[in-house]
Amino acid sequence: MGGKVISLPAQSPAVRKREVFGYCMFDFANSSYTTLITTVAYALYFKQVVAGDAANGDFLWSVAKSLAMVVLILTSPIFGALADHSGRKKTFLLLTTLMTIAACASLWFVTPGAITLGIVLFVIGSVGFEGGYVFYNAFLPEVSTPKTIGRISGWSWGTGFLGGLAALVVCSPFLAAQLRDESGRLVPEAVASWRLSFVVVALFFAVFAIPAFIFLRERTVRRPMRPFGRFVSAGFRRVRSTISHLREYRNIARLTASSFFFYGAIQTIIAFSAIYARETLGMDMKELLSLMIVSNLVAVPGTLFAGYLADWIGMKRALMATLLFWFALLLFGSVITSKTLFWFMAGGVAIGMGSTQAIARSFMAQLSPPDKESEFFGFYILAGQAGAIFSLLLFGVVASFMGGQRWAVLVTAPAFLIATFLASRIRDETDQAAQ
Repeated sequence: MGGKVISLPAQSPAVRKREVFGYCMFDFANSSYTTLITTVAYALYFKQVVAGDAANGDFLWSVAKSLAMVVLILTSPIFGALADHSGRKKTFLLLTTLMTIAACASLWFVTPGAITLGIVLFVIGSVGFEGGYVFYNAFLPEVSTPKTIGRISGWSWGTGFLGGLAALVVCSPFLAAQLRDESGRLVPEAVASWRLSFVVVALFFAVFAIPAFIFLRERTVRRPMRPFGRFVSAGFRRVRSTISHLREYRNIARLTASSFFFYGAIQTIIAFSAIYARETLGMDMKELLSLMIVSNLVAVPGTLFAGYLADWIGMKRALMATLLFWFALLLFGSVITSKTLFWFMAGGVAIGMGSTQAIARSFMAQLSPPDKESEFFGFYILAGQAGAIFSLLLFGVVASFMGGQRWAVLVTAPAFLIATFLASRIRDETDQAAQ
């Protein structure tokens, strides 16, 4: 099968619009977590409150993110193999969603100086969030056709940005207060308000994820449940089998290698963007929340356009274009000193984040054999998380000990050039089909 695009199977039963709606609504729901917990509120809370605004706060935050990635490396391929083997993607998606919601709500208990608890709960929530994407992504071929897969992926990412926007608006009143006064002391009322915002995010996620579990349909044949140990063993055997035959899926191997660099770099930018705006450019919380709201608005049409672009010129060309866009964006971001210019930078990050990941997700879905979708998405996420460990720690070390956040942004940029080269090696039959 080397180099050959796998055709997606005919859908049976037929996909209904409400399934696409449910699929998109899950992105709407879970974007509250990535926007408020990973990017803005908890990232700043951890740095300023939990870590005590210490000089090595960037490093501690990178450690928290990296630990989550390590756990995901050990679990993502297994989750994927188990989902394919059992025909229970929806069940596993529900379990990982509940895991994320519970951990997110429990962030209420993270008080000043509680570094260990703050890291542990964040790791649990991140593992549930990212692990859930293995099962969520595997639904994409089931709610689309080869002709619509790019645009539906774009719709879901665009809907996700709307969800992030809605969550920001809902949580803004809780985050308006400054965590520290002019003398640098923590403000107890503000700390409590920020902690309450984490509970609000959990409720937001829970409520708006409901349509996905009502409308999504499991089309894979369900197999009898086995004892848990045997079930896990079966997953490991399938993973080992896939690794041993990976040379048969060279395009998947190349896309996965590319994701090692671009996904890791994107996760790093997401993790540190609010911290960079706050500390390097001196934005206050009101400015930062306004910036995030506008960025999410800008990202929606950009991400939707990327989905249509992928269907028009082919997945490979569209992916490479977004990766080069990222490289230029980080070069720009490493030298700007103006808050006004950072608004353009933030808008570009929002567009690039949704566009690149939506196109790559569609590309992986097209390349994957129908009976190994979850398993290959597990490998795809595995590579990205492995890359994120390296990228996050590199950023944290450079920012904390070797030159500051500007240099950290600059050293992240080459990852996108490497990812572009690897993507260029993929043989994409959709390029010809799109012409």
